[in-house]
Amino acid sequence: MRRHWLDVLILFVLASGACLYVSLQVPGVRSVAVHSYLLFLGALLMLVVVSGVTAAAPRAHRSDFAAALGERPEPAGRVSQLAKMEREVTLSIGNAYDLHTRLLPHLREIAAARLERRGQRPGPDTLGRWWELLAPDRPEPKERFAPGIPEHELRELVTDLEAI
Repeated sequence: MRRHWLDVLILFVLASGACLYVSLQVPGVRSVAVHSYLLFLGALLMLVVVSGVTAAAPRAHRSDFAAALGERPEPAGRVSQLAKMEREVTLSIGNAYDLHTRLLPHLREIAAARLERRGQRPGPDTLGRWWELLAPDRPEPKERFAPGIPEHELRELVTDLEAI
């Protein structure tokens, strides 16, 4: 309210000056000028009262419910297992050792689970051309830094595993 006192004082002085000027210059409309002046003073008084009451009243705090509604949840991050699998695929395309140690165990598990649903076991007759790659007794590559599986072959393998 303290910062409004100067504004209220300036408005009061201006309104009083305007009423006095109109009353002296145009005597025929003096009663209209006085009534307008009194109406303006009433509005100014209401402004002072409402502003004072608002300043004196305790500030309402938002309820916990309203605060919870206003909060924005953080966007969900990437699934850590998906990010891990993407890294393993990238590494497996890069070199043979990562293919053997990182990706092939997952692919063997997927193939075994899909075949088990059909009542079959992994073998050369069920996995076809992929048996040599997915055989559980497949030896480690002799050259660890040799190229891994080409991306198009990996896509074909995944497509064939999906078809099982």
